[in-house]
Amino acid sequence: MRKSLVPLAALGAWVALAGTALADTCCRGFYVGAVVLGGGGFIGDLRSVGPTTGLLKDDEAKDSVAGGGAAIGFNWKKLGAPIRTEIEWAHIVRLDYDSRPIFTNNLSQAGFEDNVSTTTIMLNVLYDFDVGSSWWRPYAGFGVGYARNKSDVNYNNFSAAPGPNGETKVNEEFTTSNLAWALTAGGNFDITQNWYAEAAYRFIHTGEIEAGNTAAGVRIEGDTIYRHELRLAFGYRF
Repeated sequence: MRKSLVPLAALGAWVALAGTALADTCCRGFYVGAVVLGGGGFIGDLRSVGPTTGLLKDDEAKDSVAGGGAAIGFNWKKLGAPIRTEIEWAHIVRLDYDSRPIFTNNLSQAGFEDNVSTTTIMLNVLYDFDVGSSWWRPYAGFGVGYARNKSDVNYNNFSAAPGPNGETKVNEEFTTSNLAWALTAGGNFDITQNWYAEAAYRFIHTGEIEAGNTAAGVRIEGDTIYRHELRLAFGYRF
């Protein structure tokens, strides 16, 4: 009987040690991770601000977007606070905005195709909630940082002399630098003692945007560009 209890005792001790090790993985300090992003991108309050005036046919845009990046952070629970701080770099592509015509009462034969991409560098502050689990922790937090919105614009003038496609097309690039901010909530999951995964919802506002064609006197601005996104991460704790 005693001999049969020895393996059970050894198994129990191993489970206890493994549980302790998993519980401690959240508190190792520095960590790095790869980030995958996807969701919906939106541009609001689009308007004409160039010398050519007129009402916009559409004053908002929305599209599916995706991208990725990387993060490096530090878990302060090792020093007594359930807070993580991290620097995140990310790049999001392809928020398309097409409009023909641009104006309802001027330049009715003109239009543009706009492909918007955004690069962000964020400082995220995340609070880990203690739910008594040794392998997962819900969290919530906010971020603030820098956003660079770039518009690659194809400007079309259908009333000009026909080109290869029956229209003239001019490509132009506009960039804006903005203050970005974000709110996030999700969960952090232990895979092994060092490896982890995260899944979270995030709302991120990346400032303003510009588009148009300066040679034709067309310049468009949008006051708000933002995303509702799913943020997935996979990383390693040192």
